[in-house]
Amino acid sequence: MPDGTVLILEPESSGVDLIPAALGLGFGVHIGDRRAAHELPTAVRDAIAAGTAAHVQVDTRSVGAVADMAAALARRTQVAAVVPGFEYSISTASAVAQRLGVPGITPRSAELLRDKRRMKQALAAHGVRVAYGVPLAVERADNAVLQDVARKVGFPAVVKPVNGCGSLRVRRVEDFGELCDQVELSRRDPIDDMGLSIGGRLLVESYVTGPEVSVEGYVAEGTVRVVAVTEKQLGAEPHFVEVGHIVDAGLEPAARAEVERVTRAAVQALGLHVGVFHLEARLTSSGPVVIEVAARLGGDRIPELVAASYGFDLPRAMIQALAGLPVTPPDAGRRPRVAGVRFFSVPHPAVLGDPGRLVRRMSAVTGCRDASVSHAAGAALRPATDFRDRFGHAVLVADDRAALDAALAQVDTHVEQSVRSAAAWAS
Repeated sequence: MPDGTVLILEPESSGVDLIPAALGLGFGVHIGDRRAAHELPTAVRDAIAAGTAAHVQVDTRSVGAVADMAAALARRTQVAAVVPGFEYSISTASAVAQRLGVPGITPRSAELLRDKRRMKQALAAHGVRVAYGVPLAVERADNAVLQDVARKVGFPAVVKPVNGCGSLRVRRVEDFGELCDQVELSRRDPIDDMGLSIGGRLLVESYVTGPEVSVEGYVAEGTVRVVAVTEKQLGAEPHFVEVGHIVDAGLEPAARAEVERVTRAAVQALGLHVGVFHLEARLTSSGPVVIEVAARLGGDRIPELVAASYGFDLPRAMIQALAGLPVTPPDAGRRPRVAGVRFFSVPHPAVLGDPGRLVRRMSAVTGCRDASVSHAAGAALRPATDFRDRFGHAVLVADDRAALDAALAQVDTHVEQSVRSAAAWAS
């Protein structure tokens, strides 16, 4: 069994699954996080309370602070890997891994991956199709600057922070007035997300039409391997909130081959030579257009869907690759199942009824593996503008797409019946 420990920075979302993955490989686990232990996700708190993970509170926005903490840890035990548990810790994990001499992407690659503007420049330079975009510093965005951006990009356009994630402040704008409104919102009300200021720098992109997918895979021993293609289901625009995912997307063979080809080109263009990746793309009539790439696990329970469909453990593969261990590829002879997650949201302001009853009804749906509601009875619900407005989820697994679609339809019906419109509630 391996010796030493794995240092996981800021485990959040799918990153919490890195803890059991590391333990299953025989490693110890240390958590480095800017948050106090009681502020961490429940699964992380449980691991700390059980003594299966140790927690060190450290400024994860400071490479120096984390490097000093990691060096002190390395004097006590072998640090086998430094692993980003969330999007915002990718750069710090890369720099600290380099200082400790363990596998990781280079700091330069991390910078490309964490800045959507630079990412697109690098992809375009290597022949990977991306949406045309123009960067915008909010504090310098006067009327003349905005007019120039509008002229270059045209409408409709998509405005997004260069350093955000989770659909935070991502919006389609139809005209110059909406562009100005979105920039003013970022100027007036920047978002603090896990200690990172979001919205000071924006990217204004050409709007790309077509179904959206994500590609989940890993790089080990110099080989880029695609494990799954996820169908991404989005809520109503002008926002781009993810309301569901399905693994696998069920593309035609030629389309699947082209997605995989573009994925490999993008991963190599960004220097992502080790670890997992999560790539998002739009499938246009003229081929895939890459939206962005991340050197982390996909969020929204996507690794769980991949495991249910293909029997492949992406968190385990991430630990193995970043610890310099071999990764066994997915079983090519396995007949995959179809897995999906539905996130609960409302199209109009509403009030939640009995969450316990909703969970019980979800759990009775054929193939439901997990269901939860995050809000209490009587909670006010609003149409989702980003992931924070969703109020629960259900994970389902089926033998084929028709059976999964039928189960998801039942879930949607249960959600609709569990809420009342805010106006009806008030009356």
